[in-house]
Amino acid sequence: MSLLAAAAAEARIVAFCGIPGVGKSLLLREQLELALAAGRRVTRLQWDVARQAFETSAILARYPEVEGSTHVVIRRAVGLWVRDAIDAWDVRHPDPNELLLIEAPLVGGRMAELAWPLADRAESLLSASSTQFFVPTPTRAVRRAIESARRAEMIDPRHVRDAANAAPELVDALWLEVAGVAQRLGLEFADGARAYSPELYYAVYARVLRHRRVSALPIERVLADPGSPHAVSAATAELAPGAEAASSLIARAESEGPETIAKRAKQWYRC
Repeated sequence: MSLLAAAAAEARIVAFCGIPGVGKSLLLREQLELALAAGRRVTRLQWDVARQAFETSAILARYPEVEGSTHVVIRRAVGLWVRDAIDAWDVRHPDPNELLLIEAPLVGGRMAELAWPLADRAESLLSASSTQFFVPTPTRAVRRAIESARRAEMIDPRHVRDAANAAPELVDALWLEVAGVAQRLGLEFADGARAYSPELYYAVYARVLRHRRVSALPIERVLADPGSPHAVSAATAELAPGAEAASSLIARAESEGPETIAKRAKQWYRC
């Protein structure tokens, strides 16, 4: 918690990155509560919220979910939006007391653009010493407990956003994708690729985020009934594209061509 406390007091932007089922949402909630207690004004930017702006009947008719996974065209559209959204937030909120909290999976191209060193206005913000990227890294036992809790939440949601959590099958598939990336990057550990390994997991994300200020957040114990990670004590501003912007961003993504989009999603870790 000392890392979160320091970020709550000093950071301009804090991003929690990682696959589903590692505690990102809960840690973002804890970071938000610490920041509010420190007198900060907080805005949130979260993958699961931003992508829903693109999940209209018209867009989903063309780009439906595939085995519970967001279509790559929608993933790219969110990625095209996110860096401009961060820059716009910075312009609108120049007061250093303002804090932006981000939750981004990165895997499979889900806001992976945040890790890429690009020549735009957002780059100076994302690479600044005042921006902290955290990778929640639970032990094997804690991750099993988190996954069990997620399955229970999907059956009996305690918050409206709990129902939008990634299905266990997708979570497993995304871990295997990370393990495959580890092999392609030449990162290998004794446990092998198929079983979750906190060391291997963080090594992949640290490599992907090598252009950012990144730290692991080890999670070594299970909290007793922490409640829904989406239940916060005070309303805060949230960033998400509007309907008109979503349509425009889909058109921009489409202009890149399906093969380019698919290749970029598969190579999300190359930056």
